[in-house]
Amino acid sequence: MSFLRKTRRRESCLDRRFPAAGFTLIELVVTLAVAAINAAIAVPAMQSLINSGRLNSMAEELTTAMQLARSEAIRRATTVTMCGSANGTTCANGTDWSRWIIVGRDNAASDAAGAEVITVIRDSVMPAGMSLTGPAAGVHFNPSGLLNAETTVSACLPNATVPQNQRVVTVLISGSARSSKGSCS
Repeated sequence: MSFLRKTRRRESCLDRRFPAAGFTLIELVVTLAVAAINAAIAVPAMQSLINSGRLNSMAEELTTAMQLARSEAIRRATTVTMCGSANGTTCANGTDWSRWIIVGRDNAASDAAGAEVITVIRDSVMPAGMSLTGPAAGVHFNPSGLLNAETTVSACLPNATVPQNQRVVTVLISGSARSSKGSCS
């Protein structure tokens, strides 16, 4: 029998071997290179997505405005016009609709003697960088909510990188509106 016991040697803090903490320079460079490549691919795609969203939003706003003009024509039992405007109070005779209004007869303020009062129902300005073109005479909704002829209004984002950088809102004779994609010329 052996009276010798095995004793455990105490480890000091200096004896412990830990793996090195942190990253090597090569690992850091590779990670940064991968991040740069991902950013180079993602940024143009994100810009295209943002521009498409802006155009879709403008087309939706135009469609809603057309529906408002139609419902006001029916409610007021008079012609309501959506048109381009220079000052926000009267229709301008031009195809540039960078500012557009919806105007109609105010039945309460107009009298039977013929003094007709025209009021602005809605006034809107296009966001910077976008252009809007429509018919020079505007879009006229009859008291029945119908149009005399089909018409279109086009929103364009000329600096967009997407191939379809235009939204065309077509208003049918029935007064209903629909939106489609196109390309600015």
